[in-house]
Amino acid sequence: MWRRRTAWVAAASFLAGVGGTVLALNLTESEPQGPVVASAALDPLPGRDATGTASVHEADGRRVLDLRLDDAGPTGFLEVWLLDADAQRLVSLGVLTGASGTFELPADLDLTEYPVVDVSDEPYDGDPAHSGDSIVRGRLA
Repeated sequence: MWRRRTAWVAAASFLAGVGGTVLALNLTESEPQGPVVASAALDPLPGRDATGTASVHEADGRRVLDLRLDDAGPTGFLEVWLLDADAQRLVSLGVLTGASGTFELPADLDLTEYPVVDVSDEPYDGDPAHSGDSIVRGRLA
């Protein structure tokens, strides 16, 4: 009998741990803390239908880009970039998993030099460069 009770307690503890983890992740992935210092509507590029939003929040001396997309329909993986106004220089912020994500910006990155948010569809080819296949793009203001 004590084995059955131990099994139930172990199962309940496991489920409580999973539930707590899910709750903590949902709370930390919700709206970033701090005021919005810049934002952009992300518009589809030719041949794409996706749209989205990007906003930069500032808190505790850090800046975080919060990005949200609707269905992008990639064939590879999605990578988030900041581009200069002429799309000649770029900085990768990382891979977007799912439809939304947050990316901490480097402290010394000047958003006036890199005001364009770009999300690209990247192939699994081992090349870290931008694929040239952008899904959405928007200028932070």
